[in-house]
Amino acid sequence: MRRNACFALIASLILGLVSGCATTDGNMKAKHQDAAASATAETPVAGAGVGGKRKALSGGLLGTLKGGFLGDYSDRKERGLQETRQIHSENQATTGVRVRIEAVRSTPGIADPGDTIEIRIKYVVLTSQEDMVVPIQETREILFEENKVGETAVGIEREGGTWRSSVPITLPKDASPGIYRVVASIKTPNGEQDTEEVTFRVR
Repeated sequence: MRRNACFALIASLILGLVSGCATTDGNMKAKHQDAAASATAETPVAGAGVGGKRKALSGGLLGTLKGGFLGDYSDRKERGLQETRQIHSENQATTGVRVRIEAVRSTPGIADPGDTIEIRIKYVVLTSQEDMVVPIQETREILFEENKVGETAVGIEREGGTWRSSVPITLPKDASPGIYRVVASIKTPNGEQDTEEVTFRVR
């Protein structure tokens, strides 16, 4: 009897340990999943640290470009504030901010349906202070036969200097041939803005 009681006690202890381990593993797994979800939610857009805080890229394609898609926004700082001031001495900002677009490019300039085109903007942000950070709204509008067929917008904080950004656009397989016009603009909350255009052709 004593032997049977000992066996029963040992069996119950083993079952308790197994049950406890299973519960702990389940809790740990749930915690890891929660942590991973939290980390994913808080992870910034790739390259966001380069230009400052960034909102998500918004917009879409419609009309003759419906069925295409927008790629990931990317950017980089090309020149610092001092060098930019030397190049753009005529646009110095004694107070506040000045913005100017240096160039807008569509690469390639001639594409086939299904190809990807990079819409690039290079612009300067001239601030009166070295440590000033400016909210900038970048917009790319695509027109075909004067009808809007696409638009992207992104808000980002910029330090003074020269910046270059790009948005890839993959054309749908049935994109209509012809000339497409891209109207690129940048603006600040205080109304400072600049606009430039470029075209690309779909064969």
